Amino acid sequence: MPLSAFSSALPSFRKQHLLVEFSRLRYAQLDGIFLSITPGDPSLWVGIIFVRKGPYAPAVLRFQISFPLSYPTLPPLVTFSTDVFHPLLTPLTTYTYTTGSSDTDTVSATDEERLPPGGFSLRHGFPHWFGRARRSAPSSRNASGSASGSPALTATPVRPDYNVASDILGAPPPTEEISIVRILEYIRSTFSEEIILDSLPLQAAANPGAYHAWRTHRAPILEAQQPKSTSPSPEPSMTDKVDGNSTLGRNRRPGDWNWEGVWEERVRKAVKASLSEPVLFGAGAGDDIIRFREGDEEMQEEMKKQLGVAISQTAEA
Repeated sequence: MPLSAFSSALPSFRKQHLLVEFSRLRYAQLDGIFLSITPGDPSLWVGIIFVRKGPYAPAVLRFQISFPLSYPTLPPLVTFSTDVFHPLLTPLTTYTYTTGSSDTDTVSATDEERLPPGGFSLRHGFPHWFGRARRSAPSSRNASGSASGSPALTATPVRPDYNVASDILGAPPPTEEISIVRILEYIRSTFSEEIILDSLPLQAAANPGAYHAWRTHRAPILEAQQPKSTSPSPEPSMTDKVDGNSTLGRNRRPGDWNWEGVWEERVRKAVKASLSEPVLFGAGAGDDIIRFREGDEEMQEEMKKQLGVAISQTAEA
């Protein structure tokens, strides 16, 4: 019997499985990611990502991971409480995205399998988790912000189309269990690596507006990376000419219109808000069990001494 079957049938076994997963994190190279288990509920983890490089640096992002009863057959539900303009993040103010539809399905506003506000789409990085929805069994993805009793995704993996994210992270074949470390690495990469965001298809976007804004933001760079065409460019028509030389403006593709500067402005505001004192130290953190304390220079020096002692003891052991 596969591990997922044991996990869903025996709550105590599932609890131990999640505790083992959590204990493995101390040996993982997850720089800038901090996680804690909710007291009394090992199926709900809370975390913080310190974005140290890339397009979203230096944001501080709070999130939760909720594990369904049938994990790892079904994916965990990742939700962010930090409001940030990101192609894979559902806006906090609305439901806009489904995790259960195939590329040819129609996504409706009443879709019960949509991600909740703040939900993070794993469909791009781990496509084999997401096939056509099966509505024959109740869902176990009852997490903070998700609809209770929504139908489950199919447990039958579909053949994935490996993408840039899969290649970079060394994604395993569909039959291999995916560790939470790999999921966290992928989530972090979507905030710090431009190449991951550049590889996103529109079908995987949880926020289509952020997708179009990012594509418009990156258009000059991506166009510069394209190989130069050797064929002569066509002459502009007389109706496009101004003063006999310049054109009225470049032709825009659908989705590009009026997105200039939107990504830069929205992300700048989100990063600034994530670093504000109310969010870091005050009531803005909500009910999150991970909180920061304001520290002066004296406290910082004391912490450095304690870290030095801990490091020396570790080296002697």
